Amino acid sequence: MKENFYPLTAPQKSIYATEQYFANTAINTICGYTFITDVVNFDVLQKAIYEMVKSNDAMRFRLAEDGNSVSQFVRSFEPFPIALVDLASKEDLEKKALEMANTPFIQTSQYLFQFLFFRLPDGSGGFIVNVHHFIRGLLVFGVNC
Repeated sequence: MKENFYPLTAPQKSIYATEQYFANTAINTICGYTFITDVVNFDVLQKAIYEMVKSNDAMRFRLAEDGNSVSQFVRSFEPFPIALVDLASKEDLEKKALEMANTPFIQTSQYLFQFLFFRLPDGSGGFIVNVHHFIRGLLVFGVNC
């Protein structure tokens, strides 16, 4: 699929400038988790997450830097790994989510989001999701590139 490149909007330029000013920080990360009280089927959950990413352009948003110019484009969907961690408690879940929230995104990375499956000893679990502010803005406002 040929990518079409588009200029950043004024709000996106502001987010990008903040990202450059506070380089190597997690200034633009937004993290949360979904907790499922029943035993989780992670294969089904992964398929659901893949379908959401596949059907939502904002989740596949990327930046392209060319000298002093920055543009945006949307990549076609490619499956991505989602790791599974076993946690001992909900307190460990909070710690793991905070750790992810404090991890900066590298804008040239494959995706500007990260999912992590977690499982507690009773079989309950869910996922932690960390997204870059660029994606959040596109999701909230329903902007397609």
